[in-house]
Amino acid sequence: MDSLTDNPSIGLKLLKNLSPQSEKGTPQYYTRKLKHFLQLQIEQLAAQSQIQWTRVVYQDPQMSGQQVLEASQMPFSFAKETLAYLQTEGWLANVSSALALKPIDSGTIEKGFYYCPFGESSQPNQYLLLFAKGPLSHTHRQFIKRTAASINEYLDEHQQNWQHRQKIQILEHLVQRVGHQLRHPLGLISLYAHNLSRLLPNSKEQEQASVICKTAHSLNQTLTEIVQCASSKKLQIVPQDLRSLVYKTLEEFQGWISEKDLQVCCADRTLILKLDPLQIKQAISNLLSNAIHFSPQGAKIFIDWQEQQGDVLLTLRDEGPGLSSEDLQKLFKPFYTRRSEGTGLGLAIAQKVVLDHGGKLWARNAPKKGAEFSISLPQLIPSIDLLEDNAAC
Repeated sequence: MDSLTDNPSIGLKLLKNLSPQSEKGTPQYYTRKLKHFLQLQIEQLAAQSQIQWTRVVYQDPQMSGQQVLEASQMPFSFAKETLAYLQTEGWLANVSSALALKPIDSGTIEKGFYYCPFGESSQPNQYLLLFAKGPLSHTHRQFIKRTAASINEYLDEHQQNWQHRQKIQILEHLVQRVGHQLRHPLGLISLYAHNLSRLLPNSKEQEQASVICKTAHSLNQTLTEIVQCASSKKLQIVPQDLRSLVYKTLEEFQGWISEKDLQVCCADRTLILKLDPLQIKQAISNLLSNAIHFSPQGAKIFIDWQEQQGDVLLTLRDEGPGLSSEDLQKLFKPFYTRRSEGTGLGLAIAQKVVLDHGGKLWARNAPKKGAEFSISLPQLIPSIDLLEDNAAC
C-alpha cells in the first residue's frame, strides 16, 4: 500500500508552518497565504467524523504546474492501483457542473471517493477530492459544498489579485521611466522661468514667468511623490493611529474644503494598526482629492473606519454624481480619469499601495447618492517582530 501524503498526520502543526511569514506584498507572501487558507479548509473537512482523507488540487499563477495539499485524521494509505487511477484524473472527464459533489464510480478503485470541481472562471483541473467511510449524510454534503465554494472564491480572488499586481508592476516601470524623462525638462523650465522673473522688470511678463516657475516646481514635487509612491521600495511598517493619519491628510486639503464649503463628517475613534504611514496617507489623499473634486458646493464627505473580522475597514463617501458603469470597470486602470486636470494615476497608485499592504481597495455607488471607496487592511502584519512592537509601543 502506498501513502497519498508525504506526512499523513498533518494536523495543526502544518498549519502553523504555513502561517504567512514572507514580507507583505511579495509573491511569496500571497502564495503562502493561499496555502495557509487551503490547508485550513481541508483540515476542517478531515476533522469530520465521516471523512478520512481530503486533497485539494489547484493552480497558482505564481508557480508552475498543479499544486497539491492533503490532510487526514490519521496515517492513511491506498492501494497502488487506486493511487495510479486518481493521478490520471481521467474521472474528471465526466464533469458536468462546477461545485457539484459527485462520487467516483469506477470498478478500478474502492467506493467512498468523492470529488467537487471548482468554478468555470478558475484554472482547469482544480478540484476537491476526499474519501469517506460510508455514504455521506446531507449535513456532510452541505458542509463539503460550502467549503468548496469558499475555496473556489478564494482561488478566483487570488487569480484576480495576481493580475492586478502584474498590471501594477507594469505601471511601476512606466512611472519610473516617465518620471526620469520628465525630470530634466521640468528642471530646465523652472530654471529659465526663475531667471526670467529675476531679469524682467516689474511687469505682467514677470508675473507670468513667476507663475511658470511656481507651476514647474509644483509639477516637480508631484512627479517626485508619484515616482516614490510607485516605487517597489520596502514598506516602512510602524504602529500608527489611523485617526491621526486621516486628520493630517484632511489638514492638507483644508483650503480646498473651505473654498467649496464642504462639511467633512469624520470618525473620531483611535485605532492602531501596522502600516507604512507615508504610503497609506498618499492612498487616502488620492481618494479624498477625488471626493472633494466631485462634491458639489456645500455637500458632505463621510469618512469612517472600524475593525471588521480581524481587518480594518476604512470608507470614504461623497455626495457627488456617483460612478458610471464605465467608471466601475476602469477606475483603477492607469490614466483613466474624468478630471480634466487629472493624470489618471491617483487611484491606480492607491490600489498599488493597498495591495502592497496585503489589503483591498474597491468602489461602489453609495445607496442614496455619491461614490463610496473602501480600503480593507490587515490589522496585524506577521512579518513584524513582536518584541520590537512591544518596545515601540
